[in-house]
Amino acid sequence: MRSALLLLAWLATTPLERQVVVNERESLAQVAERTLGDPKGASELKALNGLTSDEVPAGTTLKLPAEADRTRAMSALAAARNAVAQADRNAARREEASAKLKEAEAQFQAADYVSAANTADSAWALLSPSAGQPSTFRVKVDETGETTVSVHTGPPVRVRAEDKTQPVNAGHMVKVAKGQAPPSAELLLEPPRPRAPNDGHRFKFVPVNGQLGPVTLTWSAVTGAREYEVEVLPATGTPLRHTVPTTQWKLPPLPAGRYRWTVRALSENQKSNASAEHLFELTEDRVKLQVGEPNWK
Repeated sequence: MRSALLLLAWLATTPLERQVVVNERESLAQVAERTLGDPKGASELKALNGLTSDEVPAGTTLKLPAEADRTRAMSALAAARNAVAQADRNAARREEASAKLKEAEAQFQAADYVSAANTADSAWALLSPSAGQPSTFRVKVDETGETTVSVHTGPPVRVRAEDKTQPVNAGHMVKVAKGQAPPSAELLLEPPRPRAPNDGHRFKFVPVNGQLGPVTLTWSAVTGAREYEVEVLPATGTPLRHTVPTTQWKLPPLPAGRYRWTVRALSENQKSNASAEHLFELTEDRVKLQVGEPNWK
């Protein structure tokens, strides 16, 4: 069972093979640290280049791993290690998952990155509570070619562009500019929760120049939001829309009637879904004028 999906966020040309030349008095471990950031990657270079010894003459040209395949395998291994580490030691599938993780580690060291990723995924799937659930996600491409991938539930989705793979977990999103590698995923903005007035609340105001109010709308703060977009829809007439940096908006006086309102959270890169819709009603509260008899003769 595959525990993740792979999306091609943008189709790029096949990258040229990556290579490196061994420097004078440089060990294979030093080459691995220079190129892969990890001296233990020497075993990968050895397997990838069919070497039988750790001694490599200076001036030798070595093939380097395809960055996308290696990055994907590393991501899958990290997820599997975390799942095994957090699993109950008495869990029925923990031993099986540990064996698969060990197999994936060996495949990675042998530079078989595709197999390593698939085996690590299967280890993760044995222990993940969301393994049997499908991923729900949305892909949107705007007029400039920028692709937005947002994942809502289920296993992570891997977004690949320009020879780089970026995993996107549930509750996160990533925006990929045309021709660019995907950046790190960021948390999806949650819709705000309306607080006041209560849904269905009826206000009574003495009309002033035929208008009623004011009413102040409030809602919960959302982590990562820079401002909020509020929309108020009357039963008839033109909707009101306003963007504010705070979690409230004092409406201008309005005609009597029923109104529906929602609010969205905004960040530099995102606009959340609309909040739950709340209603309120404005009614006139007429003041009765009582005129007494004049006290004069």
